[in-house]
Amino acid sequence: MAFDTDTSWFPLFEFQDWVYQSFLLLPSPEKAAATPEAEVSARKWSRGSLVCGQAFRDAGRYTLTGRLIFSKGLELAVSASGALGSGDEACTFQATGTGVAGPLKGMISRLAGWVFPEVPILNGGGRVLSVRGSTWAVRGTDINPTIDPSGMPLGTVGQFVITRAATAADGSH
Repeated sequence: MAFDTDTSWFPLFEFQDWVYQSFLLLPSPEKAAATPEAEVSARKWSRGSLVCGQAFRDAGRYTLTGRLIFSKGLELAVSASGALGSGDEACTFQATGTGVAGPLKGMISRLAGWVFPEVPILNGGGRVLSVRGSTWAVRGTDINPTIDPSGMPLGTVGQFVITRAATAADGSH
């Protein structure tokens, strides 16, 4: 009797509301030189909603597209791909957010990180618990391509986290 021992999985994002938040670590020179336990300043870089469809699995990888929607109708088209997770281990991913219309047209941000699953994983799909990683300001908008729309210089790298939006029904935060 043969058993399927493949424990690989891909992320299940669809039909859920997601919150994207990014942060900049801004240590003063004194804090940067301090011991590892020292607190450093941080600033919220951005906040928005991630809307995406089904991830597609192909040859040990997955792909996913969606939109990152900020306040005032600002939006980036998102294209992501990554390696499948295995067991309760995270998937990896690389993504690009591109401004295709409106005030963010021409903007490019790159993201890299990990997709953490809820366990158990069923039928090769893992319901997403959270997504965490780094975001990099690659290009500003067509109007000002040499600076990120937030005013930060190109090449700025920050942290991001994507979590399920809180709902009254589930009491999550």
